[in-house]
Amino acid sequence: MQPSSRRIRRALWLGGSAAAAVALTVAGVTSSVAAAPASLSSSTPTAPGYPPPKGIYAPFTNCPLKNPLMQESLSGDATGCIAGHAVQGSIKIGNITTPVTQPVTLQLGVWDPPNAQPQQFQGGSLPPPAGTAAQLVTKPDLVLESLTTALGCPSSDPTVESLCQQAQQQGGQFNQIFALAQSAGNITNFALFSWTEPVKFKLINPLLGNNCYIGTDNGPVVLTPQLSFGPGGQFLVEPDPNLTAHPNTVVLELTGALATDNTFTAPGVTGCGPGGSANIAVDEAIDTSAGLPAASGTNSLTLGGNFFFAENFNSSNQANILLNAFQASTSGEHSVKRHISFSDLPGHFGFK
Repeated sequence: MQPSSRRIRRALWLGGSAAAAVALTVAGVTSSVAAAPASLSSSTPTAPGYPPPKGIYAPFTNCPLKNPLMQESLSGDATGCIAGHAVQGSIKIGNITTPVTQPVTLQLGVWDPPNAQPQQFQGGSLPPPAGTAAQLVTKPDLVLESLTTALGCPSSDPTVESLCQQAQQQGGQFNQIFALAQSAGNITNFALFSWTEPVKFKLINPLLGNNCYIGTDNGPVVLTPQLSFGPGGQFLVEPDPNLTAHPNTVVLELTGALATDNTFTAPGVTGCGPGGSANIAVDEAIDTSAGLPAASGTNSLTLGGNFFFAENFNSSNQANILLNAFQASTSGEHSVKRHISFSDLPGHFGFK
């Protein structure tokens, strides 16, 4: 079955937007952190209600296809699953620059209401079944600064100086800081090459307690990166291997995508030290060392990786068709990928 030109164009337009969004989101989230012990790894997200897919759908292990809103998406324009895998880059927050060394995956779903107009994305993003915390799966990374440096040791403040002495005497993990990026709310503001992602960064050290953060759910770091292709990057389209059973179903892939943002602001730290919010002196010491809060233009992020969008643009039952395609997928099953540039999309498909 061949989809209509309008639906193809819509799918490809949204594919660029959604994959861009993935790049942006992952970029914003991953680059906050730099390799941590396995004991600090984030928890495994709740299963999505279907077996892990294979073949061309292997990246989409946690898509909210059974969310009622996905089932309401009936216009045939924007129902699909997003997955991202970022592996390199760096982030600068305040005066601290951290290279990205740990891979980060992102998963979510996108949907449009039944009355959506062509090329006017009116729905939104949906987190995995486990909620917004499961949008991002990553591990803490080592911050390239010791705790004694971050605290500005020695210190005239008794609480801060006590932490300085403990870190110096015990060493090891007591003088290291790990950072873990976490979602701080829903992804919003889809556009062709950007979207908005609120995040927060947990600073991990036994002496800092369990609530030491840059950004919070109520006051997050808000990222709005821009997507481009890095060297050798390309846009690929791969249809489902069995279009008779799964009509109008494709996977769009951006390889070598590059996301950048130098406009976001960063707040000061909160809740650091064994007394949490009671140890304001600890927060202030870290802020002074890190140059926080940091204004727009002071911070920057660059991140690269591969990002995927599984899309069905049938006239109805999009979520169910995708779910069936996932369940029917087998290892090693692939179709022919087509290389397409954004500028060539209209001519390639015969419309203007």
